[in-house]
Order: sequence, then C-alpha cells, then structure tokens
Amino acid sequence: MTSALQGFLDAREIWEIPLAASVVAGALLGALGVYVVLRRTVFVSAALTQLSTLGLVATLLVEERFHIETEHPSEQLAVAMACSVLGALVLGAFRPRRLPAEATVGASWVVASSLVVLGASRLVHAAHDLGGLVFGNAVAVPASDLAVIAVVAALATAVHLLFAKELAFVSFDPETAASLGMRVPLWDAVLFATLGLAIPPAARALGALPVFAFLTLPASGALLLKVGFRPAFNVAAGIGVVAAAGGYVLSWVWELPTGATMVALAAVLVVPGALYRLARG
Repeated sequence: MTSALQGFLDAREIWEIPLAASVVAGALLGALGVYVVLRRTVFVSAALTQLSTLGLVATLLVEERFHIETEHPSEQLAVAMACSVLGALVLGAFRPRRLPAEATVGASWVVASSLVVLGASRLVHAAHDLGGLVFGNAVAVPASDLAVIAVVAALATAVHLLFAKELAFVSFDPETAASLGMRVPLWDAVLFATLGLAIPPAARALGALPVFAFLTLPASGALLLKVGFRPAFNVAAGIGVVAAAGGYVLSWVWELPTGATMVALAAVLVVPGALYRLARG
C-alpha cells in the first residue's frame, strides 16, 4: 500500500491533469445533480448521456467513411455537446406536453441506445473511443479536455449564481411563476442547457457511468442530510469532489477501473446521509 502510494506521488506529471479534470467534473455534476434529483429528471441525464454518445458515434462514422485517418477530438466533442444540448432542450424544456415525461425520456434513451449499438457495429478503427466514453478513461485526460470542462464549469456556475432565484422558482413552482409573468420554458431551457453542456466533456473524461452516478449520488447524499436547499449545492459538489479525487487515487493504488471506483466511493458517501435520515425517522 505504501509503495503503491509512493509510486502514485512519484508519477505526478502523469496524473495531475486527469485528476484535476475529475475533480472539476465531480464538483460540477454534483451541484447540477441537486436539480436533477429534486425535479425527478434522473433518467433525463441517462438519455442525454446516450445522445452524447450517439453524437460521438456519428462523428466517428463520418470520419471513417471519408477515410480521415487523424482523430479530431474537438469536432467529436462539439457534435456530442450539440446533440446533448438539443436533447436537453427537447426533453427538459420543450418536450411534447401531451406525452408523459417518462414516455418521452424512455423513448429517447431506447432509440439513442439502439442507434449507438448499430453505429458502433459499423466502426472499424475507432471502437476504442467508445470504450473510453462508456467506462471512463480518467487516467489519460489531455489538457484540452480539462480546459473544456473548466470553461463549461465556469459558465454553468456563473449562470446558476446570476439566475439562482429564477431557476429555483420555475423549477419548483412553475404555475405561480407563470402567473407572475415569468417565461417558464425559457428558464427551463437555461437550466437544461447547462446540464446538456456539462455531460459530454465530463463523459469524455470520466465515462458515461461515472457521469450518471455523479448526477445522482452526491445530490442524494446532500439532500438526505437535510442541510437546506442552497447549502445542498455546496455539499453535493463537495461529495462529488471527494468521490472523484478519492476514487482516482484508490483506483491507481489498488489497480482498479477508475470510473467504477469513483462510482463505488460516491455510493459509500451517500451512506452518512441515509443513516442520518434513518436516525431522524
């Protein structure tokens, strides 16, 4: 254990950028997850992750079809983000009101998943990119991905700080907000657009499984502690940071899959909140 930890410390040049990306992504997703959990849109995040993956698959297929040998990660990420944001707007803000939300989200997830499988079956040289997206490749995150995650995190933080009252009002009392003249669909669009922007770069760095976990588990742990609405964002972000950083270090020391270790640690960090809830009845 000691030698493994020393080896980790000695390899700082290898892990400092991936670890920073994991920490920023964990904090961002943890905070956004408070809205995801409270608005009961957990499976929207799963659908958006699949739509993001679909965008990546589509880009890889186009590159292979036109025999583009050099990978274009920026183009892949841009298309994935566009698919995710568009999906977030449709599923969250402008979904068809005649259909139940569960039906729309479920149909989107199923169709996107099917298209991902079909598209992946046609890939020849780039299938490894999908493996990294689904299972996480936080051990090797380039500086460009860290920069994108940091910019998205800064943008999302600014939006949620500037419009915190509006986003909370339309999220939990849309009827009253509409009666007061607030444009509920517009503010819903702002909220879900930040979610759609956050998922693709985080999924590229951590993997789809950790992203889905960080959008649910840290927020659940914070809300179970009953710290209040505003403090829940900070607590959830903190849990996300600890799960991401701790999971990264443990996966290195114990030679475990990085993404799965992060998810397992995030689940463990929910336990104190669950015990507190049980103790309070």
